[in-house]
Amino acid sequence: MALGGLIRRPVRWLSETWRSLTSVAGWLLEAVGLAQAVDPHTRVTFRAIVDAVVPETPELAEELGPEHVPGGLAIDLDEFAITYVDDGFQFGLPVLGPQGNIELADPIAHTLDKAALKLLERGDNEDEPSSDRALSLLGPDETERAVGPFAELSREDRLRAIAILDELEIEVMPTDHDLFEFDAGLVGQLVIGFVEMIYYSEWEGYDEFTQPPSERVHPNDPEAVQSWRQTGYPGFANGYAALRGYIGTDDSPLGQGESWTTIDEDAGVRVVRESGSFRENDYDTSDYEEPFPVENGRDGGG
Repeated sequence: MALGGLIRRPVRWLSETWRSLTSVAGWLLEAVGLAQAVDPHTRVTFRAIVDAVVPETPELAEELGPEHVPGGLAIDLDEFAITYVDDGFQFGLPVLGPQGNIELADPIAHTLDKAALKLLERGDNEDEPSSDRALSLLGPDETERAVGPFAELSREDRLRAIAILDELEIEVMPTDHDLFEFDAGLVGQLVIGFVEMIYYSEWEGYDEFTQPPSERVHPNDPEAVQSWRQTGYPGFANGYAALRGYIGTDDSPLGQGESWTTIDEDAGVRVVRESGSFRENDYDTSDYEEPFPVENGRDGGG
C-alpha cells in the first residue's frame, strides 16, 4: 500500500499538471481559431450516458410503432450535452477567455470512470464490464483507446455508478493558480436530469441552438422533433401556459366563484374562476406543552 501511494502521488501530480497545461493551451488555440475537437474519451463517455438515460427501445416497435425505437444517440444528444457543459459554465475569469468558461465535460467523463471503478471494486455491478459493449459507442475515427471503465458497464450499471457520485468530488485546474472543487453529486443531476429534460424539449428542431434566442428559428412541426413524435406532442400553441382557474370542491376554501369546468362530478371537484383563501384548522392546541421548558427568558430559537 505504501508503494502504491508513492506511485500514485507523482502520477496524480503529472495528471493535474498536464490538465492545467492542456486547458491553457486549449484556450490559446481557441483564441486564435485553432481549437481542437473534444477528446474522444469524453465523447464516448457522454454517448454512454445518453445510451443509459435515453436508450434505444426496439422492443416498443411492435406495440407502439417504429417511431418509439430511437433513443438519444439517434439525434446526437451527446454532442449537445458536451457543448452545453463546456460552454455554459461561466466564471468570469479573464485568464480563461472572454467569457471565463471552464470546460467541464472532460473532468466529468473522468469522474464517471472513477465512479465505475468504485462500483466494480465494491462488487455492486450486476453485469460484467464488456469492451464489446463499449466499442459499439465508438465513432468512425475513434479507437479502443477512447473507451473508459464507465462505457464498459451495462446501461443499468452505468446508472448505479452515477449514484456513487455523491461520494466523490471533481477537481478542475484551468490554470496553474486556480483549483476548483465541485461536489460530484451535482454531476448525477446534470447527466440524468438535464439529458432527460433536453430530450423532451424543443431543442432538436432549432436550426442552430447556439445562436441567441432572438436569432433561432424553429419550425414548430411535431414531425421535426423525435421526442414530440414519440409523445404525440402537437407543438407550441398560444394559451398552453395560461391560468385556467383554481381547483375547488364543495367544502374547500381554496377556490370559489363561477365554475369553468367540472373535473369529478361525484367528488364535486371543479375548476373555478376565483381564488379562495386558507382557513385556520380545527385542531385544539390549548393543552400543548413545550417538550423543553423555556428558561432564563430564552425561547430556544437562537
